Amino acid sequence: MPLASTDIVLFASANMPDSDGVLNGGAIDPLRRVTFTQMFANDTLRAASSSSADTTQTVTVEARDATGALVSDTKTLTGTTPVAMGFGTVERVLKGELSAACVGQITVSRVTGGQTVRAIPAGERGFMAPFRKCASDPSITRNYYAKAFLKNVNATLPLSSAWVRQSADPDSRITHLLASAVDDAATATDRQTAPAAAATLDPDTFDDNDKAVPGGILLAGSAIGVWLRLQLPGGDAAHRSTYTLQLDGVST
Repeated sequence: MPLASTDIVLFASANMPDSDGVLNGGAIDPLRRVTFTQMFANDTLRAASSSSADTTQTVTVEARDATGALVSDTKTLTGTTPVAMGFGTVERVLKGELSAACVGQITVSRVTGGQTVRAIPAGERGFMAPFRKCASDPSITRNYYAKAFLKNVNATLPLSSAWVRQSADPDSRITHLLASAVDDAATATDRQTAPAAAATLDPDTFDDNDKAVPGGILLAGSAIGVWLRLQLPGGDAAHRSTYTLQLDGVST
């Protein structure tokens, strides 16, 4: 039986700061993902577990309201009964974080219509947007960097002839570059400093081109680090967009 699409997961790196001057990148963080579904419309949010045993952990959600202001709230889970986040109506979600791993799956969703923003699997701790709280400079181009990991979570099957591709970048602001080796732990000084050339795949160029995974194979349980560069022109307007990576290969 070949790999399923659910066997490839995009996880965070150990350091994905939302401020400047802080260490960036590192090894994979298998407890937090950088994928979620942004809100389709302004709304209030709630969180609930699939298990009645989850009543001591807290969930913290960070977002922006309709004016663009940052808001955050922390609530104690009440098992399968949804708990409403207290910041009112928001325009976008930036991050969700649990105080501890839960027994059940924790679902953060809109109150109206119940659209799921992110279901945090049991045992994991949260999700986040990689370039949250970044801002353009009034006059010059500013670059930001973030590192994520595409992991083969299948217990036995490898992915051969593996390639990382850009699938969607509607605002044409993000380019990518692979780590120089599978399962690496390289860091960058901060989120405005590019990773060292030795830590990335030759020719060390951020672009939209397809890139082969070093060695050509992603074994079961292994992950390839993907450095992302967000390039904001001087005086760039606020963006509410998404970016999609794709891992292709052969599985039999």
